Amino acid sequence: MEKLRQYYFVMQQIGYKEQRKKSNETSLGFVWNLLNPLLYMVILSTYYTNIIIHDIDRFPVFVFTGITIFNFYNSSTKTAMKSLVNNKNLLIKTKLPVEVFVINSIYSGFREFLFSSIALIPICIYYKVHITWRIILVIPILLITASIITSIGRILAICYTFFGDVEYLYSVLMSMLVFVSGTFLPLGNYPENIRYLLTYNPIFLSIILYRNSLMYGIQSHWSAWAKFLMWFLALLIFSRYIFDKKKDDCINML
Repeated sequence: MEKLRQYYFVMQQIGYKEQRKKSNETSLGFVWNLLNPLLYMVILSTYYTNIIIHDIDRFPVFVFTGITIFNFYNSSTKTAMKSLVNNKNLLIKTKLPVEVFVINSIYSGFREFLFSSIALIPICIYYKVHITWRIILVIPILLITASIITSIGRILAICYTFFGDVEYLYSVLMSMLVFVSGTFLPLGNYPENIRYLLTYNPIFLSIILYRNSLMYGIQSHWSAWAKFLMWFLALLIFSRYIFDKKKDDCINML
């Protein structure tokens, strides 16, 4: 029990340090977590409404839900990727489990996601989004999403320790994924020949399940849940295997 308290205290300190570093990078600090998805929503809503013809109901809400989920994936995995290298001194000097640093990065990202989502409340009220009982499904969806992100973070943290160029390759990958994850457009607006492939994208699955439960209040197709859980289990097993096998080598490498 005492060790758990120590781990929690250290995680709080690391999280506070990372949050303070992020806040110092911008004059707006914590407020930027709220403004970032809002600005995306305003810009994209204006662009798609005035330039591209679409029939997406409550489009600003549609965009906001997509942006916040994608940002959760993007920022959390990138922070987790560097978590071991950035905390190498603490990692070497203490007996903390290596995974604590990765988990803390995801925890920090989840807090940012929740903070950003505060703006969703007045937006839903303004656009008269009808909330149904299916909103309770948002809880397991976000928990599974956080687990998937943690698994990806484990793999990236190991890879980044040995290959620093992974950071640039992953940034390019995420820059492409933002356009094929249903962030700005529904599945029906994509070319037919790639729609099936998009449904295997874990980010797309998180966004579509989140939207259906929160924004539309409709039941998601069972295949979406099946693929979502498949990613959850596969990444959990694979990341655990890789992380446990290579974590000692990572410490020696640092």
